[in-house]
Amino acid sequence: MRSGSNLGFIETLKSVFSKAIFKIFLALTSVTIIAAMLVLYFENQSNPAEYSGLWDSVWWALVTIFTVGYGDIRPITFGGRLVGIFVMISGVTLVSLITATISSIFVARKIREDQGLESINYENHIIICGWNSNAETILETLFALSKSRPPRVILVNELPEEEINSILDRFRKQKVKFIRGDYTRNAPLERANIREASTIILLPNLFQYDSLVADEKTLLATLNIKSSYPKKKVIAFIMVAENEIHVKRAKADEVIVSDQFVAYILAGDVAEPGLSNVVGNLFSVKSEHRIATISIPARFRGKTFKELAEFFKTQQKMLVLGLIAEVESIGVTDFLSSDSSHLDAFIERKLKEAGRTLGEENKTIVNLNPDDDYVIQDNERAVVLS
Repeated sequence: MRSGSNLGFIETLKSVFSKAIFKIFLALTSVTIIAAMLVLYFENQSNPAEYSGLWDSVWWALVTIFTVGYGDIRPITFGGRLVGIFVMISGVTLVSLITATISSIFVARKIREDQGLESINYENHIIICGWNSNAETILETLFALSKSRPPRVILVNELPEEEINSILDRFRKQKVKFIRGDYTRNAPLERANIREASTIILLPNLFQYDSLVADEKTLLATLNIKSSYPKKKVIAFIMVAENEIHVKRAKADEVIVSDQFVAYILAGDVAEPGLSNVVGNLFSVKSEHRIATISIPARFRGKTFKELAEFFKTQQKMLVLGLIAEVESIGVTDFLSSDSSHLDAFIERKLKEAGRTLGEENKTIVNLNPDDDYVIQDNERAVVLS
């Protein structure tokens, strides 16, 4: 993150030393040298104790230009004093121009940043594209779950200026930034430094479009991101369940469908009273007990699930519900032949038995309540109730 901030500072310095301000510095240098030579010419004979060489004259010129006024060296001849008047007037003018130019560059940069037009050099950050009524809650939950190490977040959308300023002010402590633009295009994403981002969250843009069009934008954004940055993790939130298969084919890493669990919770509350309260407690940020995924200590690699569960229960006071793993897809369906030959079927079956995915977009494998003698693998994390 620090290197990203340094890059931003370097870009600002490049703006500061642009062509216009370079001319001002050149004029300042010229005035200093010319004034030093002239005052030395007039004062060297009459005042050799103070103006014994060119360095003394340069020192006097700089002190006069920047209105420091030490008074240790001063001209006494008529010509030297005329040079002093010229230096005073020129110095005040040039220093004022330099101050005004530098200030205007920083102010303009700040204004462009507030308007979402300036590039942001965050690293290992989260980009949230789109906006709807759930977005602020998502931000609040994201920061609540990451109190020890809050992530850096950049919003990419086209919200009205007043609304986005209100959001940025609300999350000012978390240093949330904003990029204005269409997130289905590369330019806004590049200004959000997508190359260094860890995760991109795509929200249905419901403040501009209806559900169907919003999902189309999500699909288009997924295709665009994955074609340019295939290794970036993309989490897509869609409104219509029928669009899930299309977004998965676009290679989104995770796809979340709006209200996909509502039917189960409502029906379950009738068949099993209290189920909605249980679910609410498990997925509430404010709850003392919630479901989370945590790293498994290295010494348990190759050990059984029973040993791992006993450790978490006795040492961490956590209940292990299962295991989760990220598995890299190898795209077998891309090179298997189009017909259903016995050889292709055999290859596909053996790879599935080995736990390798076959071109599936969902690369996360969840293994809930495994057998006690199940052996923990290297790439697995524990799903726990804390």
